[in-house]
Amino acid sequence: MPNVERPLLILPNPGAPVPRLRRRGFPGNLHIPSRERQRERLTPQFRRLQETFEKRLARLQTESTGIVPEEVVVLQTVGSVEGFINAVRRIEGMEWLAEIDEESIPPDDDFFAKSRDGKKASSKDLNGRLFMLIANHEALKQMFSLWEQWQSQQKLSHGLGRWKNLFSQLRNVRPWGLQDRLVETGVLQDWEEQISLHQDSVTCEIELWYRTDRQDRHRTQERVVTLIQQEGGQVITDSVVEEIRYHAIIASLPGKSVEVLVDKKQRNDIELVHCEHIQFFRATGQASVSLPDDDYMVSMEQMPYDRPHGEPLVALFDGLPLALHRCLNERIIVDDPDSYEQNYPASMRRHGTAMASLIIHGDLKENNTPLTTPIYVRPILQPIDLSQYRNESVPKDILIVDLVFRAVRRLFEQEGHELGVAPSVSVINFSIGILDRPFDYTMSPLARLIDWLAWRYKLLFIISAGNRSAPIKLPMARTEFDSMSDEDIQCEIIRSVGANAHERRLLSPAEALNALTIAATHDDASTWLPLAHSDLRNPYPKVGLPSPINAQGMGYRRAIKPDILAAGGRILVQRNYTKSSPVLLDIDNSGHAPGQCVASPGATPGILESTCFSRGTSNATAIISRTAVLLHDILKDLRREIGGHVINKISPAVWLKALVAHGADWGDSFSILKAALYNSNTSAKFSEYLTRMLGYGSVEIDTVRECKSYRVTAIGGGNLRDGESHIHNFPLPCSISGKRAFRRIVITLAWLSPVNPQHQSWRRAHLWFFLSSDQLDRIGVNRKQAGTRAAQRGTLQHEIFEGRAARTFSPDTSIETQVSCRADAGSLEAEVPYALVITMEVAEELGVDIYGEIRTAVQSAHVQVSPNP
Repeated sequence: MPNVERPLLILPNPGAPVPRLRRRGFPGNLHIPSRERQRERLTPQFRRLQETFEKRLARLQTESTGIVPEEVVVLQTVGSVEGFINAVRRIEGMEWLAEIDEESIPPDDDFFAKSRDGKKASSKDLNGRLFMLIANHEALKQMFSLWEQWQSQQKLSHGLGRWKNLFSQLRNVRPWGLQDRLVETGVLQDWEEQISLHQDSVTCEIELWYRTDRQDRHRTQERVVTLIQQEGGQVITDSVVEEIRYHAIIASLPGKSVEVLVDKKQRNDIELVHCEHIQFFRATGQASVSLPDDDYMVSMEQMPYDRPHGEPLVALFDGLPLALHRCLNERIIVDDPDSYEQNYPASMRRHGTAMASLIIHGDLKENNTPLTTPIYVRPILQPIDLSQYRNESVPKDILIVDLVFRAVRRLFEQEGHELGVAPSVSVINFSIGILDRPFDYTMSPLARLIDWLAWRYKLLFIISAGNRSAPIKLPMARTEFDSMSDEDIQCEIIRSVGANAHERRLLSPAEALNALTIAATHDDASTWLPLAHSDLRNPYPKVGLPSPINAQGMGYRRAIKPDILAAGGRILVQRNYTKSSPVLLDIDNSGHAPGQCVASPGATPGILESTCFSRGTSNATAIISRTAVLLHDILKDLRREIGGHVINKISPAVWLKALVAHGADWGDSFSILKAALYNSNTSAKFSEYLTRMLGYGSVEIDTVRECKSYRVTAIGGGNLRDGESHIHNFPLPCSISGKRAFRRIVITLAWLSPVNPQHQSWRRAHLWFFLSSDQLDRIGVNRKQAGTRAAQRGTLQHEIFEGRAARTFSPDTSIETQVSCRADAGSLEAEVPYALVITMEVAEELGVDIYGEIRTAVQSAHVQVSPNP
């Protein structure tokens, strides 16, 4: 990349750490039942739990298997019970398995939020937690004994006091059952579909409860394998990833056995589905991408050819690309250790080819300069061609968690301590979603793995939010729809998409906290015009709105997800004529324009220059990966600037995470979505409500690549431990002192956090910056767009402040940004690297050169503050 006229500035070293800021608490006011009421409510539940276990004990004794019976118990609380895991560990024969945060618990007469006067606060939903424990007979007897002691107000033994808090806040107690492990996972629908295809055997993923002790894991797997074999099935593969407490197997079950399991009346007689060691049954091969419905192709235009050089920065985990396509030839490094190419016809190499094309070139209609470095490609998908659909999917006999774990480790380390195949990689593009794993409060194993890998190898995973291509339902008659203007239809579609948030949840692993999750905007460079006699219709006349096929957030623990948006191609809709009311709009999935022009295998074998049009969150993800590579070139140039030594102190993944997101903005989408969605139900937390669709906004890379005379961007960074803070000073320009004019401050903080799989908070490191109201008033700006509380729940904080008020700045006035660190999920022993990006922009019409002024101040500060050794 050529040198820019006004490069980004590097903030002076923040100096030695200072004590961190204390976060403001948000105290709750929860009404809980009396001890007598808890006894009345819960005694029947404890009795049913005991009866369930005794029945299981009797059944296992008749089998004469010698198995020590256990039961998985679910304890649902309202509010949290901190430190409960330690109390569980003090009971011999009881083991903590997992915790899950639970939201939107409806209030009742026993549990409700109190208003300031102590009365019931309307119908405000509550938050709680699910604790999963596994216990043998003696451990359950002790739990029942503790319950009796608490009822009679006896003092609990030393170390068991947390049980007192739990019993006070306990809403429900029950065994983990068939409904949890089978019915609610969506696997039955997959089995029904496979049975309809008359398959002799059906594969499924069986996720086991992770047992800390290796012998317990071996024993529980043996038990599950025995039950599978009793049904005439077999185990295909298994995997244990201790770092994220994951244990799963893939099993093949006879079609006749699956027919019984699908039958609601017969399945109760199958011991396999009642096995206490099984957490979930899930479909296999569901991490997939769909292909266009047709093979519309056009030939490429001529493009300049410059051979790339150097080592790859970005890795693409996807389908196998057509490596000799003129867009990709000598620009990709394909690593295929599993020999997927042998069973991958060239005509089916669609998705990987498209994603590689977008990363290297962007939308081909934009005629961008291709990347100057190659990209590493690891195929993890294989083609599937069924009667109902065509797609590329992770093979059904492979656990995707195990596959991704092996693929990432191969980048950096191999057997015998050899160097990995691509140790230069800092970014991994993952334009894939698991169809049967919509995010629902619990983080999926793949998202947990990605978070751990991101920290372990200092990687930036860029992940698609997922596509939701079901018909859009409009609550109106066909005649009303036909008479509506394009703008009115746009508004109705936005309302429909917003109201259907539960069915449009993120697809795993989009909830990963360390990753950047990407959704698409309705935008591309194609020159498409509607045909006079076509039923296809552009749903959004306004370019740049969030695509109507986006999956939506929030993320884990209500973190902002998706993080950012990028162009993903315009989609078209077509009215479905099967019903007159409500109106159903089908999503067009053709290879025709509009959309983003991408490389494609084409319909004719041997043609290596075909293209088609594509759209979706996968495309947007590839565009952001391309953006990351372009910004990496900026980082390389900044090493030569004053203070450039800080670039090497922090991994490229952290810098790129901050820089990519720094250009995000809601833009015109805010006013359009507000006009459609703002009402009495959404008004209380409207900004947070909008982040489900907008995240932090659509990214504009040009605002980050270089500065202007009226816009200055500076970066800083460091490493923090628990309880520490760094203070970064961004000097304010005296040239606008006392002037009433537009100004904008944008601050982005990014980091990668270690994780704690034994804590429901998961994220060990919470970093944040905070600008007080007094400081904002001194600068003359107010907070806009995403709110502070929502922005602090993930590993990316991006805030925008704007104002026009006249303020007086002295030569030493600065924006003082304090970055603080605290432990969030248990102890935090590691140093946590972070990157900070700050931009100040004023109205161009002022005609002042704030860049030169701020640059001089920054350079003077560098001279005064010597860097840490």
